[in-house]
Amino acid sequence: MNPNLVLWPLVIQALVTLALYIPMSRARIRTVREGKVKGGVYKLNQGEPEDSLRFTNAIRNQNETGVMFYAGVLAAYASHNVSYLLLALAWAFVIVKTVHVYVHTSTNDLRHRRPIFMFAYFILIAFWVIFAIQLTGLL
Repeated sequence: MNPNLVLWPLVIQALVTLALYIPMSRARIRTVREGKVKGGVYKLNQGEPEDSLRFTNAIRNQNETGVMFYAGVLAAYASHNVSYLLLALAWAFVIVKTVHVYVHTSTNDLRHRRPIFMFAYFILIAFWVIFAIQLTGLL
């Protein structure tokens, strides 16, 4: 198996996260232009309107779990422990997190958002557990 394949989910995850900055910026500019808030609100993000806050929160969420994802992928790659199972889990994480971003920035319905987040969370745990087992040589 080509170990470089595991880097593609990492690239996609990074691009999805980076792409969120565009609508967040647009929403912030729009809220200031429409007079909903003064630009100073965005200095510390206190009182940020929901129009832009949903993107801010989605970015924060992507970065929080993303750190563990990036670290896991890079650790598997660097240690030559990339397997089809880890590759599948990496893609599953990225797909589920992309769905999570969509829900977070559209309906933001917690009845849907929470289970999707938890699914991605458990995929990430599985990734790390499988990686740890592979490090021991048992798998």
